[in-house]
Amino acid sequence: MFAEWLKVSRANERDALLVFSVGGGSRERNISANLVAAIDEAKARGMDVLGIVGRDGGYTKQRGDLVLVIPTVNEQQVTPHTEAFQGVVWHGIVCDPRLMVQGNKWETSVTVAQRVA
Repeated sequence: MFAEWLKVSRANERDALLVFSVGGGSRERNISANLVAAIDEAKARGMDVLGIVGRDGGYTKQRGDLVLVIPTVNEQQVTPHTEAFQGVVWHGIVCDPRLMVQGNKWETSVTVAQRVA
């Protein structure tokens, strides 16, 4: 599904694909086939592939241009540790004032209250 969206998009060499995945996908083991196909499509379009992954990074690490592999501290906690870090990064991206279309509730209400005072 990800690759199919890219195929009908106008994504090109000025764009990047950002991958958040615990395992990073594997062509050989047919894991996260949609992710693998999206990475291939992005690379075919000349796009950079960025990623934040866990474990060994899988296919994302193999093909990506800039991929951060979250170190495994406890094998039983790979998924929550990886997803927690990804969540912090995602929150930072979507809350960047240069990208926001609408302010967050708490920040917007504080700003409005400060203007009133």
